[in-house]
Amino acid sequence: MPSDTDLLFGKIAVGQRFCTEEQVERCVAIQSKSPDRLPLGRILVDEGFLTEEQHSKVLTIQRKNMRSRDSLTKREKENILFGKLVVREGLLAEEKVNACLSEQAQEGEKRTLGEIMVSKGYLTAAQVKTILARQEKKIMNCPACELTFTVLTISRKKIGCPRCGNPLQEGKPGASTRTDAEFATRTLRAAKGSPPRGSPVPRRAVPRGAVKLKLMCAICHRPIEEYPDSTGRVRCPSCLATYVPR
Repeated sequence: MPSDTDLLFGKIAVGQRFCTEEQVERCVAIQSKSPDRLPLGRILVDEGFLTEEQHSKVLTIQRKNMRSRDSLTKREKENILFGKLVVREGLLAEEKVNACLSEQAQEGEKRTLGEIMVSKGYLTAAQVKTILARQEKKIMNCPACELTFTVLTISRKKIGCPRCGNPLQEGKPGASTRTDAEFATRTLRAAKGSPPRGSPVPRRAVPRGAVKLKLMCAICHRPIEEYPDSTGRVRCPSCLATYVPR
């Protein structure tokens, strides 16, 4: 039986009209009888159904799709963890959490799970902040810039605003849980083995069909050209904040 990677390769190759389903099935049969278990793409090339250029293009698309899927899965896991904590704390029934998760997964929905629960009257802003704290997240605001951030941090030191550098304050004026952007502190990135602030930012997964956006960063006001991720968010390579373009 072909691996998930081979199945994805074959699906992309057919979708790009580089070969037919029958040709893919023929090569899958060849692969199953081969003691070497060559990758499906290489067999398609050897059988003359793909050119080397087409093979390279399919591999590029495949890598992008897999990275994009991993990025989305990571965010889905964060939402599921938030929902589990809400149930564990006795704040909401599992059925209502699942309903909010379904709404949050709808196409075009940009709100966090906590925002949806507050909008439905299931949780208060204070309760959302408590659950975020269990995930090492804080809602913090900059009095100077009047911006609010979701900050992933384990640091007890003062955290600087990505725009002006002034110390952020915990909490947010008013009852809303909506924030302008999110970012992780240097301490947390170092603890997780990620590059510290100022290091080159690794290339991000680009969802298929995404259009590169040219805009001014809403946080640091620097011009950027970036693709949105699978949830519609853009990350600024300068201040490292992630946000939904307005």
